[in-house]
Amino acid sequence: MDGPTPKQDAPNPVAVPPVIWAAALALVILLEWLAPPGFLPPPLSIIPTVIGAALVLLGLGLAIAGARTFRAAKTNLDPRRPALVLVEHGPYRLTRNPIYVGLLFGFLGIGLIASLDWTIPLLPALWLALHHGVVLREEAYLSRRFGEDYDNYRARTRRWLI
Repeated sequence: MDGPTPKQDAPNPVAVPPVIWAAALALVILLEWLAPPGFLPPPLSIIPTVIGAALVLLGLGLAIAGARTFRAAKTNLDPRRPALVLVEHGPYRLTRNPIYVGLLFGFLGIGLIASLDWTIPLLPALWLALHHGVVLREEAYLSRRFGEDYDNYRARTRRWLI
C-alpha cells in the first residue's frame, strides 16, 4: 500500500477537544454536587461574574477566530482528519492553539460565573489532557506532514499564550 494510511495521516488525538472539555465540565459539576468546597463567592456574584464573562467572551472569540481561519484556509478543523495546509495567520500568529486556549478560558469563565469551585483545581487537569492527548500528537503529526515549514512556525510562535 502506497502512502500513509488514514490513521497515520492525522494526529489521532485521544478524543476531540470539545469532548475532553465537556467531560471536564461534567466532572466539575459532579464533584461540585458531591463535595462542594465553597471557596468561591455565590453564583453570579458581581466580580467573579464580570471576570468569568470576560474569560468566556475571550475564549469564544479565540475559538471562533481559530475555526474561521481554518475554514477560510480550507483545511480540516477536526483533528482526526488530515491537515491540508499549514495555517499561520489570524490568531495562529499569537498561539499555535487558539481554539484550545479558548476552551481553557471558557472553562474557567463558566466556573467563575456559576461558582463551580472545582474548575480551579481541575483547570490544570484539562490543560494536561489537551496538551498530552491532543497538542503533542498534533505537533508530531504536523512536523511529519509539513517538515521544516512547521518547525519554523513552531520556533517563532508560542504553543500557548505564555
